[in-house]
Amino acid sequence: MRLLLACLLLCGIPQAFALVIGVYELSPHMVAEGHKEPSGAVVDFAREVFGKVSELGPLEWRCANFARSLRELEAGQIDVVFMVAKNEQRSKLFRYSSVPLFETRSAVITLKGSKLAPLTTLEQLRGARLGHANGSIIPDYLKALDVDVQPIAGDDYFNRGLKMVELKRFDAYFAPTLTNAQYTIKKYEGMEALSVQPLPVEPLALYAVFSKTLDEKTFARLDSLISANLGRYKVLLAPYIR
Repeated sequence: MRLLLACLLLCGIPQAFALVIGVYELSPHMVAEGHKEPSGAVVDFAREVFGKVSELGPLEWRCANFARSLRELEAGQIDVVFMVAKNEQRSKLFRYSSVPLFETRSAVITLKGSKLAPLTTLEQLRGARLGHANGSIIPDYLKALDVDVQPIAGDDYFNRGLKMVELKRFDAYFAPTLTNAQYTIKKYEGMEALSVQPLPVEPLALYAVFSKTLDEKTFARLDSLISANLGRYKVLLAPYIR
């Protein structure tokens, strides 16, 4: 996006620089509700760390679901998206920050009293039917258990996935980010029948990912700012998860 704007300027077409940040619903990290201004710890972090650097220009937020955010990032319509796990395919399409911004355990959300609550071993998931956000990574440990993963596309996929759990059409909903699952169940009413079960696996590293259309100088500057301010992210996240 910034590379395109630079070309427009060189061609004599007046355009304002803007750093375009993709935001998808991942409370409390990113809260994108309707047409409201996005909020959450990632938004606070970007404003504090990127927003005060004049050469980066103003920050512009682009709200969409997760899969669409990655498509627009690949197309160069977005410059950066936060909280993205790494895999081989994505590494071919995007540039990752040098260090993860956040590490978290994953979880499943299931009905209280189900065969998955409490969840003490991954073997309990064998053959289970799980809802999952379209475009998100399906971990190898789930594939090894012959889990039937059902992708949910479009907006409001998280709440629709939980509804399918309540209707017993899914055994559980897979939430790659434990903090997101805990925050959502705690925040919204009518979810008393659901239980968040952390998975006994290694923490998942979540990065900032950048469009390959972003010029090298800007990418290096943003990457260095993230590395230099890692400690601030946990500080900014803390008020949301108390």
